[in-house]
Amino acid sequence: MKIAWLALFILLAGCSDMHTPTVKEAMTHPLGTAPPFTLGTPKAKVLEAWGNPDYVVAHGSDELGNTREEWIYHGRVQSLPIDYEYVSRNKHLFFEGENLTRCTTDEKNSR
Repeated sequence: MKIAWLALFILLAGCSDMHTPTVKEAMTHPLGTAPPFTLGTPKAKVLEAWGNPDYVVAHGSDELGNTREEWIYHGRVQSLPIDYEYVSRNKHLFFEGENLTRCTTDEKNSR
């Protein structure tokens, strides 16, 4: 019986670091809506998933000659509270050469 109590204690103690999302987090990022891209994602994968960006802004090149670009995808339905891909928020994807180096999201969209 003591072993069962010890096992239960260890099991419950392991759950103490769980983060309960706030209401805002749950509404804007429901389960399964994590950003689809990580740093280093190639341009081809972004194009395959989201298609061509609405705008491409050239930012010159780095010291190695890699081009720097910003791809902008405009939010399509800005009244939605859910931040999924670029449905409701503008997304800015920054590339050096062929790879993603940064991704930002506008809190309020503007065209």
